This record gives sequence, C-alpha cells and structure tokens, in this order.
Amino acid sequence: MRRLGAIGLAVVVAVGLFWMMHALVYLSGGDLAKREDLGGIDFVRLKRQETLQERERRKPEKPPPPKKPPPPPKLKSVQTPKPQQQPQQMNLPNLNLPTNIGGGPFLGTYSAGQTSGSSQAVPLVRIQPQYPRRAARAGTEGYVTMSLVINPDGTVRDAKVTDASPRGVFERAAIAAILKWKFKPRIIDGQPVEQSATQTLNFTLN
Repeated sequence: MRRLGAIGLAVVVAVGLFWMMHALVYLSGGDLAKREDLGGIDFVRLKRQETLQERERRKPEKPPPPKKPPPPPKLKSVQTPKPQQQPQQMNLPNLNLPTNIGGGPFLGTYSAGQTSGSSQAVPLVRIQPQYPRRAARAGTEGYVTMSLVINPDGTVRDAKVTDASPRGVFERAAIAAILKWKFKPRIIDGQPVEQSATQTLNFTLN
C-alpha cells in the first residue's frame, strides 16, 4: 500500500512539473515576439589606409637676444659722523724708582775700556749689555774685565772674567754682550789669524 501511495504521489508531482514548464514557455513566447522589434547593432569593418602622410620637421627659429638689463640705480651713500671719543683718565701706579737711572728703569749705561793684548783689537760691532735690575734699583756701579779669543773672522769665541767689581753682579751681562761683538781681524802676511785680547766694560748709572 505504501508503495502504491508513493508511486501515485510521484506521478502527481511529475505532471505538475510538466504543466509548470509548459506554462512558462507559453507565457515567455509573447515577450520574445515583442523583443524581435528591437533594433540590432551592426559591425562595419573599415579599410585600413595604406598611404602614410609624411610630416616635415622644421627647426624652431632662434629666439631674439635678450635686451640689455637697465643699469642698477645709484645708491646714495650717507656719511655718518664719527663719534668723538673723549680721552679717559687713567690712574698710573707710582713705582717709586730712582730717578738717576738712565736708559729706562732697568737699563744702565756702560763704557768700554781700552783693549789690550798681543795686538790692538779694534771693535767693529758693539752690543750694549743689559744693566742688571737689582743693581739698577740699588744704584750699584762697577766694571768687568775679560780675556777674549778672537777668531780670524772677527767674532769672539771665548770670554773669561779676569776681574770684576763688585763680584757676582755684572759678569753674566758682560759675557752675554761681549760674545756678540765683532772685531777687526788681525792680518799677518795677508791672511787673517786668531788673536787674544783683554776688554773692560764699565757699568755706570747716569
């Protein structure tokens, strides 16, 4: 019984489906008739042009030269007056140095004594020695006597103190100065030779 019922139901469903398909086809037929009246699109194929048009290339004309720019405007210079500087008063300290010192506060004067030796040595270049500061402040005067060895070119090679007064005050300044002196060379048989001499430097304050 169940099989007969299932077969009957299947037949009913199949008949219903065929009827629906028939109805759809029948109803859509009217729309297709109406659509036949619509215009279609035709594609037209054009022929390709075989001839090519050649274009001549011309160089562009040169632009005209630029005009000269106008000269710059002249600027008027304004002269500003210079500020007047007033002299400033400066308070200088009082050093309380002796007024009888010549050649500056720490420099004195000297006088070269007579040169003696195997031959009379004549100085061509004399360098003034520096007066010691302590001696200048104390107002001390003195002298230094030295023995010299003069080279053939006139320069002093060696200087030794033989006498000094006071001792240990003016010796260093005298030796530093005499080594920079230059004497007239001694000539024997037309050739300059070495010579020895003695020189005295006097240190005095004016």
